[in-house]
Parts: sequence; C-alpha cells; structure tokens
Amino acid sequence: MSGVPLRARGWAAALGAAGLLLAPLARPALAQSDTAAVPAGAGAQPAPAQSAEPMPYRTPPGIKWGKWGAALLAVAATGIGVHQHNAGNNAYATLVRYCGNVTCTIGSDGRYQDGFAEGTYQRVVRDDRSARAWIVAGQLAAVGSAVLFVLELRHTSEPPNIPYSGLLVESERGVTRVGWRVPVRILTGR
Repeated sequence: MSGVPLRARGWAAALGAAGLLLAPLARPALAQSDTAAVPAGAGAQPAPAQSAEPMPYRTPPGIKWGKWGAALLAVAATGIGVHQHNAGNNAYATLVRYCGNVTCTIGSDGRYQDGFAEGTYQRVVRDDRSARAWIVAGQLAAVGSAVLFVLELRHTSEPPNIPYSGLLVESERGVTRVGWRVPVRILTGR
C-alpha cells in the first residue's frame, strides 16, 4: 500500500494526465526553413536572418503557457492538500471523541488494542502524509511557475540608461559633501 488514499490517487492521475497534455507545449516551436521556394518573378529577397533589424524575441510556448499550467497545478495540489489535511483533522477529532468515551489502551507494539481506534489512527496518519505530499507538490509547482514567469521577462535589448542628476557628491580638501540638487523655477507673471 502506498499510503496515498484512493481518492487522492484519482486526483494524481488526473493531474498527471493534464501534465502529459501540456508536455507538447513545453517544446520550443521548430523554426521554419529558410529554403522555401521563391515564386517565379518574385526577385530574390533576403532571408529573415539577413535582415538589418533583429528578429523580435518570441517566448517559447512551453514558457508562455507552462507558467499558467504550473500555477494551476500549484492551486490544485494545494487545494487537495488542504482537503487531505482537513480529513486527517476530522479523523483525529473522531479518535479523541471515541477514546473519551471508551478506554483506548496502547499495546506493547505501539498500536491501539481497540480495532476502531487503531483504524482511525491509521487513517489520521495516512491523511497527514498525503496532505504533506500534496502541499509540497503545490509549493514546488508554485516555484516552477515563478521561474517560468521570470524566464518570460527576457528582453532583447537593454533598457535605456537614464542617469539621475539630483544627487550631489563633492570632495574637496579631505571633506566629502553629499546633498541633493533641486531645480527651482521662478514663475513670472507674463
């Protein structure tokens, strides 16, 4: 037994199938061939790679759509983890109520002597392990989504350098002065 409840296995299978469906999007699109036939009478034109302007950067579909798939996976896995956590808490509350009414003794092997109490405790342990696995999977998917969002921010050119001229730093005779230069406009009543 894997320790993952049957209902969680169904969710895992559904999420795995969704991952398989999104996998083709993770591969970058193949570039079109530059050796396409030129129609008769259409003079020779330079290939896109030979043009003076650089080709605009296009985000690969795996990054463009994968970030949203990973974000959706993070939300779904975290939701399932919360559900499993609540199921474990409910089972534990049932065990506490049951043992409040009946004497629940623990044997030398560390198990409850009562069958219902032991079964309920095993359900608590199973649900807690399952919740932990789903929440960690959700966190990993969230990190993956964040990485894909950052990868999409790639630019082909640097932003313009706009120097800030308001800060004033001067050094004379061993004294360094730091201050602000503030332009002042005097309005005249013309």
